Amino acid sequence: MTGIKGTEEPSKRELFEFEKEKFDKEFKYKQETSRIEMMRERFGFLKSPLLLAIFGGIITIFVNSITAYYSNQNTIALEREKSENTITLEREKLQSELIKKYLEVPDSAARIANLHFLVDSGLIPNYSGPVSEYLKKDPALAPQTVSAATASAADNWRAFGGNNILDGGVLKRVQNAGESLVLVMIRQSVREWQKCTGFLIGERTIATIGYCVPGDIAAGSPKLGDIKLQGVAAAGAEPRVESVVLRGEGSSDHRIALLRLTAPVSGKQILKIRPDAPVVGDRLIMPFLKGDTADFSASVDAECSISEIDEQSVIAYRCDGDVGAAGAPLVSFATGEVIGIHSWSGEKARFGIRVNPSDLL
Repeated sequence: MTGIKGTEEPSKRELFEFEKEKFDKEFKYKQETSRIEMMRERFGFLKSPLLLAIFGGIITIFVNSITAYYSNQNTIALEREKSENTITLEREKLQSELIKKYLEVPDSAARIANLHFLVDSGLIPNYSGPVSEYLKKDPALAPQTVSAATASAADNWRAFGGNNILDGGVLKRVQNAGESLVLVMIRQSVREWQKCTGFLIGERTIATIGYCVPGDIAAGSPKLGDIKLQGVAAAGAEPRVESVVLRGEGSSDHRIALLRLTAPVSGKQILKIRPDAPVVGDRLIMPFLKGDTADFSASVDAECSISEIDEQSVIAYRCDGDVGAAGAPLVSFATGEVIGIHSWSGEKARFGIRVNPSDLL
């Protein structure tokens, strides 16, 4: 009888090998799983909110420390620069004062020698270049500044702009213009007065701009009581306004007011009218009395010059002014004679009216 061939059962050796292979695989799997769990436990704390908060705080402190450091460095640099600028300005001021001191001597040759000494000795390093160029250009001329002994004569005026070293002739013209000024006050109410600057063009005649007076006023008019003067004196009774005449055409800001006085004024300078017509570029001196204190001030810087003249004899210029400057004389920087009268101020310039010798007739 023939039997059916079936599947042979595995031998014990084969079963052992199978079980061993299965055990090795399970052991490796558990070993790998254990390693992964260990790594997870080791680095899982990085996800902790507390740790993240600690790390964030550390980073914030670090960033703030860096920011504070550079901020302090910038502050130190700015303070150092500010200190250096202050020192530089102080040095320039001392050198400027030294130059003015050495230019106080009356003798021109001595002033020139003083300038050469200052340049050669290195005492004015900030100004040695410009002073040397000046000496080459005008070797026989040196400006003169006001000495301490004569400074009291100019204590009642100030000059605007950078031209603080004036030629002796210019300084004299500024002082003469200041000594011609009179404060013209017009009654606005019982206690209020409008204040303008006026100036002497004759022993008994004061000129100002038209809107600084009520208008043409004949002798004996009660309107004369609304005009009051300061800064005038006479040998006898104090001069008063006797009559007012307006010259020119148009509105009052385009007309010249001439105030005739009851007596001659003493102790004041009389300004002459320049006969030559003004031209663009003419440098000016604009002296005036501040309306609040009646202190004498004068604009004499390089920008105080005529920039435009129109057909109606209106003069444009860039002189500095203040309250009370209306009616101030526009004086020629070169001759000290009157060219015009200051009237009003605009955004980019100031404006005045041309004065002719015929206006005084």
